[in-house]
Amino acid sequence: MPRPRNLAPSRLPRLGGAVLALAALLAAPAAAVDFGVRAGGYLEDEDPFVGLELLARMGSSDWFFNPNVEFVSGGERDRIAASFDFHFDFRQTSGYSLWAGVGPTVIVVEDDRRGRDDETDVGANLLGGIGWNLSGMTPYAQLKLVLADDAEIVAGVGIRF
Repeated sequence: MPRPRNLAPSRLPRLGGAVLALAALLAAPAAAVDFGVRAGGYLEDEDPFVGLELLARMGSSDWFFNPNVEFVSGGERDRIAASFDFHFDFRQTSGYSLWAGVGPTVIVVEDDRRGRDDETDVGANLLGGIGWNLSGMTPYAQLKLVLADDAEIVAGVGIRF
């Protein structure tokens, strides 16, 4: 008998929570850690995503550690992408900042069409974005290229607190 379809398979949210908890521990020595939410789409498959992230400055440099988890809903093919991105801020003013970065990613795919176990894919992200510095929050837009077995371009917006 086929398994009932879940938009968020039970293992995927636990994995996402574990990744963020690990990332919080790794970022804890930083002076300030921002929390953020993001949403957007995986453009090749036209699949929407929602996600959570942390952002921590690495020392006094313009490098940032940006671990994040994205939950991707794709019909019968749901995914979770856990990424450990690093980015460099090229311009930081009172108004906005521009960045580019890279980081490893792990993608877990649950494909109900095949009736098989979850698949795991390891890859890398190349990303760039712009954020606007408002009082107490930073809305931003970001474009990322996921280099993995199923390469994707991901467009997203988010807000950090």
